[in-house]
Amino acid sequence: MAQLELTRGEYGLEGEVHLPAWENWQIEEEVRPVRLDFGGDRVDEGQELTESYRKALAYLFAAQEQVKDALLNGILQHLADEEADLLGGCLEDDFSMPGLPRAQETADLLGELQLEEIHVLPVEKDGLCYMGYVFGCRWDEDGLGVMVHGCRVVEVGGRDTALLCWLAEDDLRHFH
Repeated sequence: MAQLELTRGEYGLEGEVHLPAWENWQIEEEVRPVRLDFGGDRVDEGQELTESYRKALAYLFAAQEQVKDALLNGILQHLADEEADLLGGCLEDDFSMPGLPRAQETADLLGELQLEEIHVLPVEKDGLCYMGYVFGCRWDEDGLGVMVHGCRVVEVGGRDTALLCWLAEDDLRHFH
């Protein structure tokens, strides 16, 4: 596993990571590290790096390519769903939403988004923590959030989707 220095921030343990799988996925010119924190929307001042969190970190680095593919496919599907919802009543085939990328495959998203934050949540299933990924994107100034369990996309939505523990708990109760 890559070297990681964690500090105790305002909302618990945090640090920065460099993930080679995401190096080409930038909006800005300079490659910036990805902010990493633990706990999501649950603040724990005495938080420690638990064994579950250690396993999540190991998975984060070991499966970054597979997770990247799952995230990008989830975002692609989300964009298609958003476009269909927004344009459902429109009769013009050539009508498009301003700023929303017309992406047909994940490569079309290159230059449209970049990974900014990863939240490791205190909710786990089968020994693996749920994680949330936050993206800055050209089409939405607030960004995009994706929650995953392993390589399975749980939810794609606004930025806060990535850190809401109740979404992970709901998935834990209902996913079979």
